[in-house]
Order: sequence, then structure tokens, then C-alpha cells
Amino acid sequence: MNKLETYKFLDDQGIQYEVTEHKAVFNMEELSDVELPYPEADAKNLFVCDDKKRQYYLITVKGDKRVDLKEFRKTNGTRPLTFASAEDLPAILKLTPGSVTPLGLLNDDELTVSFTWMTVS
Repeated sequence: MNKLETYKFLDDQGIQYEVTEHKAVFNMEELSDVELPYPEADAKNLFVCDDKKRQYYLITVKGDKRVDLKEFRKTNGTRPLTFASAEDLPAILKLTPGSVTPLGLLNDDELTVSFTWMTVS
């Protein structure tokens, strides 16, 4: 789905939302240069896969938290995990690096990506 199709989908579902446009960011340091309306609610999204590229995960976590992929693996019973390749991101979620969002799951036609919101202490 492109941006307008995503907005229409959210509207059709009766989901309220606000849009904040900003440049693509590749880490939390770059995000600090972006003026956000709710900076206390920032989050980061990690697109990872197992070592056989059989299962993909989109992990969303509060921006100031760190994701321990070994702990995620143990908790979720997965194979070893690594960041998905730059080729996998547009092929599966139709997104570009620096613009990963849970809304990209709407583009996962094959339903290969599992979504996880992590709360990390």
C-alpha cells in the first residue's frame, strides 16, 4: 500500500491517527534531529529474520530501549536471528531502509512477518 492507500485503509477501519512527515532515520541519534509531536512516545522498529530466512520478525520497542536478540530468540523459541537484508525489506514489506513501520505489515502479502511489541525494562 502506498501512503494514500494506507490512510484510506485506516479511515475505512475507523482508526483515528495523526500524520507526522519526516526524513528517513536509521538510528535514534538521527531521530533526535526530528521534531516530533510526542517525543516521549518514540519507538524504533527492527526488521529481523532467522538464519535460514524462513521466518521474519518486525520488533517494535520504545526508542530508548535496547533489543537483545539472543533473549528474544530464547523467549520466542526461534532460530538464531540477524537483521534482514536490505533486499528483503522492499521485497517483503515494500519499505525502504530508514522508513520501517508496523503499517508496512499491510504490504506483507505472504504473511511471512510476525509482529512483536516489546516492553523492555
